Amino acid sequence: MINPKDLYTYYEIERIVDDKTKATIGTIYVKYEITRYQDVRNLVTTISHHIVCTQRIVIPNGVPYTPGGDNPDHFTNYPAIVTSQVTVGGDAQVVSYSPRTLNSSITTSHSNSSGSTKTATLQHASGSSTSQSNTYGASVTVGFSGWDPMASATLSHDWTRGSDANTSVLNGSEAGGNSQLTSDDSMSVKDWACYSYLGAAPSVTWVWAQEYPWNVVQYRGDQGTLPDFVSALLCDGKQLLPPSQLSQFGIDFTMKSGWIVPADDSTTVIRHSLDYYTATHLLVSGNSVSAQINEKQTFTYQSPRLDLCRYALDPLLNTDSSPSAIIGFVPRQFLVPPVPATAAPADPEPFKIISTGNNLLITDTTDYASDHLTPADAGAGFAAAETALTAAFTDNCTSLTMSVNFKLLDTGTAYKLFMKHWKSSDTGVRMTIVVNGDQDNQIVLYIDALEAEGGESNLSSITLRDLSFGSTDYHDYLQLGLNQLDITLTPITSGNPGKCGYHLRALSIEEA
Repeated sequence: MINPKDLYTYYEIERIVDDKTKATIGTIYVKYEITRYQDVRNLVTTISHHIVCTQRIVIPNGVPYTPGGDNPDHFTNYPAIVTSQVTVGGDAQVVSYSPRTLNSSITTSHSNSSGSTKTATLQHASGSSTSQSNTYGASVTVGFSGWDPMASATLSHDWTRGSDANTSVLNGSEAGGNSQLTSDDSMSVKDWACYSYLGAAPSVTWVWAQEYPWNVVQYRGDQGTLPDFVSALLCDGKQLLPPSQLSQFGIDFTMKSGWIVPADDSTTVIRHSLDYYTATHLLVSGNSVSAQINEKQTFTYQSPRLDLCRYALDPLLNTDSSPSAIIGFVPRQFLVPPVPATAAPADPEPFKIISTGNNLLITDTTDYASDHLTPADAGAGFAAAETALTAAFTDNCTSLTMSVNFKLLDTGTAYKLFMKHWKSSDTGVRMTIVVNGDQDNQIVLYIDALEAEGGESNLSSITLRDLSFGSTDYHDYLQLGLNQLDITLTPITSGNPGKCGYHLRALSIEEA
């Protein structure tokens, strides 16, 4: 069993360590759920990515609670204030966040349902019937009329025959579906409060602080003194009273924020900043109370650069439940169009393209910087023709690579890779395919036919999963979750790579 939401999720657990003293304060749990979002407001269509950032901060009291014993005369270094800020890079916009300002409790719930079913009915009936009946009748009457005899005879015959034939055909189909996914986040706050606000930059800040018995936001313990009515809550004249129960045992807070990132920013970094303050109050002479907020401790966490397009990909489902995972290299379909090298010189611009069904992603992964291209290498790299993706090679650019990404939810369906492609120059192309990093089982193809040459329709088919146990071709290159095909293109023959050209019209992943 897997959770489908995990396909869109980045999850990390980090220790909260003070940047200055390197002391461990607690633990932070971060989770980012990334989905593709099409904004159709204002009568236009804008493709973006929606990020739901969930962070959970757990900080225990550095001085463990001890029951019983003598009345204490001090409570030191207990949690008092936590300030947490989340910032998303690029042109991100905040669309939601929780909790807002609160001082009691928060409950968040989310539900989603979808699915599919299919029913087909075929009924055929035919028949015939025949009926026949015969009826015969006869009667004789003899009598006298006066002295003269009289006689009469009657004969009757009825014949009936009938037949009936009928044929009926009923053909019907029904499709539908249902599945349900629910999640719930709940948190209770006792004697603490949360204050949240948006910063000038794209950031959300939450300030968590103890409110009772000592409101550490409103009364800061100036030079160790507090107002009399606050001091009375910390000492009754005979014994020192403890802070709130959350401060005694530790805090566990959960925060959520929603962000919209434009599709142009296909990668992003999320930054978490945390300021942590402890507090101390103790008895001094005359049973008076001295209280103070201790020195600030800081912590920062930065996520790795997240590829939003890969995280937001939808999984491949069966043919009846999802669009085909196919990409046709039409120029307007590119999320980032390819730009070949120029004579400036300028390195090529790597392309990125996503299928209409958002279930197939292809990116240019060539390391152009290491090729040290010169003005003579103008035209190297990928380019978008009217109906195909073209690849051109030069003396300093003899290899081009691209990756194909898709997600799977099952381990029992067979899949094939299809490519419609051909060579466009004298020299053909050697194609090497590595599935999920398995270098020991590389797949090698030689594309050495021009368009419409050889009667093969320029179509290549590669089985990625064949679960026929009785077959010698039994294999499975695929895995649950994200799958990646790394494709490398090189000229078949060495020398004069400028005579090598390649066209790729379409690529698809389909059920075998």
